[in-house]
Amino acid sequence: MWLPACLLLVALAPVGVPQAESKADAWDVFEEAAKEEHGAFGEEAARFLREHRTALDDDVEAEWLIENLRFALQARARFPWAAELSDELFLNDVLPHALLDERRESWRPQVYALVAPLVEDCESAEEAAQLINERFFDLVGVHYNTGRKRPNACMSESIAQGRATCTGLTILYVEACRAVAIPARAAGVRLWHDDRGNHTWPELWDGERWRFTGADEFDAQGLDRGWFVGDAAKAVPGDRDHAVWASSWKETGQTFPLAWRRSPSPVHAIDVTARYLGDRDRADATLAQLSAMDALGEEAAQRLVMELEAERVEEAVAALSAEVEAGAIQVDGKTLRLKERVFGDEPDGGRSLWISMHGGGGAPARVNDGQWENQIKLYEPEEGIVVAPRAPTDTWNLWHQAHIDPLFDRLIAGYVACRGVNPDRVFLMGYSAGGDGVYQLAPRMADRFAAAAMMAGHPNETKPDGLRNLPFALFMGGDDESYGRNTVAAQWKEALAALRASDPEGYVHEVTIYEGKGHWMDGEDQEALPWMARYTRNAWPKRIVWLQDDVRHDRFYWLGVEPDAVDDRARIVASVDGDTISITTDDAERVTLWLHDRLIDLDRPISVVWNGTKCFEGEVERTTEAIQASFASRPDARMAATARLVLDRP
Repeated sequence: MWLPACLLLVALAPVGVPQAESKADAWDVFEEAAKEEHGAFGEEAARFLREHRTALDDDVEAEWLIENLRFALQARARFPWAAELSDELFLNDVLPHALLDERRESWRPQVYALVAPLVEDCESAEEAAQLINERFFDLVGVHYNTGRKRPNACMSESIAQGRATCTGLTILYVEACRAVAIPARAAGVRLWHDDRGNHTWPELWDGERWRFTGADEFDAQGLDRGWFVGDAAKAVPGDRDHAVWASSWKETGQTFPLAWRRSPSPVHAIDVTARYLGDRDRADATLAQLSAMDALGEEAAQRLVMELEAERVEEAVAALSAEVEAGAIQVDGKTLRLKERVFGDEPDGGRSLWISMHGGGGAPARVNDGQWENQIKLYEPEEGIVVAPRAPTDTWNLWHQAHIDPLFDRLIAGYVACRGVNPDRVFLMGYSAGGDGVYQLAPRMADRFAAAAMMAGHPNETKPDGLRNLPFALFMGGDDESYGRNTVAAQWKEALAALRASDPEGYVHEVTIYEGKGHWMDGEDQEALPWMARYTRNAWPKRIVWLQDDVRHDRFYWLGVEPDAVDDRARIVASVDGDTISITTDDAERVTLWLHDRLIDLDRPISVVWNGTKCFEGEVERTTEAIQASFASRPDARMAATARLVLDRP
């Protein structure tokens, strides 16, 4: 019986059953039913689950505990690899209804119905486990993607979203194996040896020993293979952060490190590091193979991007979830307090995020607080999370001081990691002093946003050059004469039109000046939202115009510089045409090209021409080092480069 993912999701909904009089009663009912239906071993199994449960299992229902045991025993009797399975392995690594700290639910009957026919003709646990890894994730419609709501999603949550990170994929894989009586568990590290991040993967018992694989990383060459082998070989036994731990239902005196959880881990664990250190030659060979694949293959490089993104997101969840929940983003002693409203249903790919900056500035805190209170009420998109941040200061330049950029980066990272926001659907807008901020931030941070809208602000010294790839809307009252706002808005309208005329594929813009309106536009500027919502960020545009601000950045789309080596207002223009990259600037002595196949074909030689002089010709290899360096430069998987080229001006 094959269940489509949509039907499986419905089947996985939490079971509604009559409540026991107390939490303890549910376990009493389970023990009695297990003994009556399955005899002494059933009673032993129920007691094992009860004895080693955690507080997470206090609210489970007796009815589906009974169902869980019934189907586990049915699978044990059905499949040949379970014939010699010890009671110890069955109780600890097949029977449990949960793996880590995911939400508890009834999953086994439905997963058994899906997986049992798939592995019916398999003769060994290894063969069945390989087939599950190859086919199961397609059957349920879940694959790796960081845009999920939580890293430790349970099966129904992952299926509902159609995506999961390494932890969610591991939960899916382990439960699929357990459904057909293959002992399976989670393994993982809190931090790799170089503190680069965490990772989770599954282990399974093949009848003789524990083996490992990557969840949704089928390898036709067999088990005990994966991109992480080289890193796991450098784990540190006994070290809480740097050891390899395997999950256990039975109490062990140790706990499984959960990078996303601030409170103590409730999951029991054993240190299995020694097994990963035992064959360093194989580990080094696998790492070398991966490096070779990085140099040759686009697919392998992109897979590594995905794995590093999983680590980054889970680190971000651990670091930022408390700040997001508290509505207080913090960087270097500055705090960005947040108000939030949510609109519409979450679309495929994740919610949009609308950052809406308040006016005021140069006024007492109570005045700016009032502006903040008002700002969250102004705009209502059809879909998305609207966030109104409170400026950390009360100065006139509320939104374009140097601390704003890293605060906004952290805000975006937090909402992407913790709230499932689509990083290509982040929008920027602001009113009055908030509009001043849009004028300034949009050009210098254009590669973070899908579109921006300025309402009733003043640009001060900034220019629109950096908006080449960022759709930009401007709304102004025709009678808004303070600081010459209306006059400057008309000048920007002309400047944007001229830029568009000279570069017809760039500088998408919309300028509306409401005649007869003053500083308040009576809400007519709401028209900005449907206009903005039409756009999605282009992370790899073929042409870039980068004009540094007085707040300098080290990367803009696929260009990089050393900020201390360029002046304020330094200008770089770069473009891609076929296999050739052209750079025009006299304001930088060295640039970094962050490259990806979405930008240029890395399987072919490329040329770089700087101010008309060819300064490079040849192949640029995709490498692990380039991917890691790209994440360090900009922790955004959609902008993760797979190759890097550093050039000096000829």
